[in-house]
Amino acid sequence: MTEHLKEAGYPGQIDIAGSRSPVTYKLKARREDDGAFRVAVSLTAPRDWLLKQGFRNEATLVRQSGEKMPVHFEETLNVADNISVTLRAEDTVIASAGELNRKFPELRAG
Repeated sequence: MTEHLKEAGYPGQIDIAGSRSPVTYKLKARREDDGAFRVAVSLTAPRDWLLKQGFRNEATLVRQSGEKMPVHFEETLNVADNISVTLRAEDTVIASAGELNRKFPELRAG
């Protein structure tokens, strides 16, 4: 059975071709049956701001630690999409708690 460890929001920035804007990104960590950890990263951003920056389907999340992580929208964004859209990173699978703390220091707080 998968064990949910933590889900919380953290301040970061979204970067699209050098244009940055503050965002809150969400980390969702869980322990899998095999003992590995899986971390899902997502953020929600305003559709119109994304379109004005020339966003099509990929951007960079600059996390609290300064680490950069690619995030994507499942299709090409256009004005018919919701006013707020969710961008996601590929899930990160991590073998140990020590590695989890190194890669995602945000999860140690609080």
